[in-house]
Amino acid sequence: MSNTNMDRCIVTAASNKFFPSLINFLGSLHTNYPEHPKVYVYDLGLASSFIKELQELSWVNVLPVPHFVPHWRSCYTWKTYILNTPLAESNLYIDAGCQVLIPLNALFEEIESKGYMLISQGDEVSLSDIVPADYIELLDIKKELLSTEVVAAGIIGFKKNSVITPTLSALYASGIAGLCLGFSAKEQWKNKGVNKNSFVRNCPIFRHDTTMLSIFIRKLMPDVTLHPVEEFSGKAKNGGLQYLWNVRMNFDNLDFINSSTLHKSPPICAMLNRAYIKAFFLLKKINRIVKEL
Repeated sequence: MSNTNMDRCIVTAASNKFFPSLINFLGSLHTNYPEHPKVYVYDLGLASSFIKELQELSWVNVLPVPHFVPHWRSCYTWKTYILNTPLAESNLYIDAGCQVLIPLNALFEEIESKGYMLISQGDEVSLSDIVPADYIELLDIKKELLSTEVVAAGIIGFKKNSVITPTLSALYASGIAGLCLGFSAKEQWKNKGVNKNSFVRNCPIFRHDTTMLSIFIRKLMPDVTLHPVEEFSGKAKNGGLQYLWNVRMNFDNLDFINSSTLHKSPPICAMLNRAYIKAFFLLKKINRIVKEL
């Protein structure tokens, strides 16, 4: 890690379910971007053994998410707080399900020059697909905005006190108001666990934090420029100028999961955690085989 990047930081978040992905993300970051700045990991419900391993890394800080509303864990409401809370002058939030492919200095330079770094989700989905009908009147969304591309909420750069600050403040207010909550009628099967709520959103595919971020970006930053999704693809490692691979929960493609990737001399907690991860992968594989049968 570079000591010259004090005005930059990388931010992510994870629960137990995403701990294998988080370890892979940190391993890929440390391997492919060795001069990376400080990393902050927000704890969304991590086991003590997982936190202990993260604390063994001098370049990682583990932070709690304040329980700023009763529904803070539900439907990515927690992310509205994270994106409204800069921890350095230049902040790069990356979902834990990503794998770093090349150094990210160019992204930080863009954040520093423009005040933000944002990514399109491509032309397959537009705001009309993810914005509930009642939100159009509630938030005074102009008709022409509904045909614009969706802005990704899983990878976003923001500079402290910059052009994007009012947008992220509005996003946070929407999280407090519960506007990230709910599922479309066809996706009610997702309405369970920490995400369970009573809201059925009137749109084809409601996307929680992504829906709200896209609305406020389009309303408050009409001249915004977006990176093409191919530079952060979830389909394959395309080579060339691709910063990240959005692996999500594809556990067959975690290339940096070995404890030696992060630790010169792996502590006992790291070895125990890798044993847990191996057992987790085995159970996933067995479950997949049973479903196929």
